[in-house]
Amino acid sequence: MAYTIKQLADLAGVSIRTLHYYDEIGLLKPTSYGENGYRYYDEQAVLRLQQILYFRELDCSLDDIKDILDRPEFDLLDALQAHKETLQKKAERLNRLISTVNHTILHLKGELEMSPKDFFEGFSEEKQKEYEQEIRRRYGEASVKESADRWGRYTPEQKEKIKTERDARPEA
Repeated sequence: MAYTIKQLADLAGVSIRTLHYYDEIGLLKPTSYGENGYRYYDEQAVLRLQQILYFRELDCSLDDIKDILDRPEFDLLDALQAHKETLQKKAERLNRLISTVNHTILHLKGELEMSPKDFFEGFSEEKQKEYEQEIRRRYGEASVKESADRWGRYTPEQKEKIKTERDARPEA
């Protein structure tokens, strides 16, 4: 089945403008164009958009996502398994943080005693390092280093501009 740009945008919960932008930067090209100039997307494009959204959820830049997806050795099934594992770990961490919030609320109401350490359950530098290692394992040291080097070369003003543009972009 072929999807129009509007159908795909509605399915994925992104804007048409986002899909136009992805086409413009070569991240997600339409599968075909109709005589009327409409963009059409097939299942392969749907799966690619799904990957784009998963990588965005991991805070990968669009440039890095394009690099990863365009690699000859990219394997969709391996990527989905890795996404699943990463999202499960993220969910576990968020659940620990929610639990800490709930305990803190009970503590403030006088219904639960907490030690000073209990207030920081779920915040872990160790976990952050673990996530970083997972990214390196999944996408390769060279890709992570290239991304970090690129980011490191930006001035504070450029970094702020990139963050502002990212936050202003349609949900991706």
